Amino acid sequence: MFFLILVSDASKMTTLKTWNAFVDLIFPRVCLGCKRHLNFYEKVLCLGCRLDLPLTHFHKKRENPLFHKLKLNFPLENASALFYFEKEGKVAQMIHQFKYLDQPQLGLYLGHWLGDTLLESPYLKKIDGIIPVPLHPSKKRKRGYNQAALIATALSEKLKVPLVKKTLIRLKKTQSLAHIGYDQRWREVDHAFKSRKTLPLEMKHVLLVDDVITTGATLTACATALLKKNPLKLSIVSLACRL
Repeated sequence: MFFLILVSDASKMTTLKTWNAFVDLIFPRVCLGCKRHLNFYEKVLCLGCRLDLPLTHFHKKRENPLFHKLKLNFPLENASALFYFEKEGKVAQMIHQFKYLDQPQLGLYLGHWLGDTLLESPYLKKIDGIIPVPLHPSKKRKRGYNQAALIATALSEKLKVPLVKKTLIRLKKTQSLAHIGYDQRWREVDHAFKSRKTLPLEMKHVLLVDDVITTGATLTACATALLKKNPLKLSIVSLACRL
């Protein structure tokens, strides 16, 4: 009987592989990193692109470069990012697709990957809530989604930690920070965020999530707004960072 079950399961697996191969032939899936056709066992990114991406491994060490960069701006527990960010690199291309070319599945995929690394971290075991950096309502209507919220949703699923919605809001429609200088970025996000309500007392350690960290201006403005109303421990994560 056990042998028959094994044969049956193997038969189902073979049928599934055959069906996936047929679907890929009719509707070929391509890697969103290099545009090569994906094999049936690959999702969103091919194996070559996954191996080629510049991982930081910051989740393994609390005293990492991103932590030292951000801790100068506000009280910080931990900081991590999945990738290093280079302006013309593959990570930048993927994040551009995710944010501006209507590829939310890529953001969820990368968010789950980030979540897997955080599960390995000894420094992010006691998170009580996850808060994404908010997008201005007009930008959200235009884009259709908040990229940081999608990443935060994926992290919530992986870490089994609740997503905290509508606590942090964006008051100011800022211009794209990628196209302005260092000093202007800080002025642009000054008083751009507000914490609408006090968090529950049991929510002592919150994870603040963004897509890319460059100067840290946006996260500093968010952290300032949250800490003004809540006695919190704050940790920071993002898909990518530029040091």
